[in-house]
Amino acid sequence: LPMCLEGVVPELTLNRSQTVAVTRVVDASRDKVEAALALSPRVGTQLPRFLRIGFPRPLEASGEGLFAGAPRTVHFSGAEGDPPGDLVMKVMERRPGYVRFETVSDRSKLTQWVRWDGSEVEWKQIDATHTAVTWRVRFERQLDPAWYFVPWERVAVHEAAKYLIEANATPLGGAR
Repeated sequence: LPMCLEGVVPELTLNRSQTVAVTRVVDASRDKVEAALALSPRVGTQLPRFLRIGFPRPLEASGEGLFAGAPRTVHFSGAEGDPPGDLVMKVMERRPGYVRFETVSDRSKLTQWVRWDGSEVEWKQIDATHTAVTWRVRFERQLDPAWYFVPWERVAVHEAAKYLIEANATPLGGAR
């Protein structure tokens, strides 16, 4: 019974802050990965199966560059009768092999499940044609109780981070 009361009152609420990190090796040089990250987000790549079971889908995106203040906007479909909405982020920090995005506003339906605080991307060249990319996502859990929803939200964000590497840190055509 006490576990079911989590989130009902502040004294029984577990930490809502979560971080998920995914690392993948991309078949491209460090410079090509950086160039891919500087482009407008690509949302045409098929979502992982788990993210296709009812979550809002990215429909279009805009914004480019890795300089401080560079914007990114992702327009998501609605869900459960709610209208579509935008997640707006901007580059807050940039240094060699690293970029940090912070959320400016989130009017997407995703906010019913998670509040996307920001993400960090790091890329390190392994050899001439391979780069390790880590996409770290910070978010706030919005659903209670934690014992039930944290594992599901972490799986969803893990799949989203993996998708972001595949769709946006991987150069088109596997260019080296």
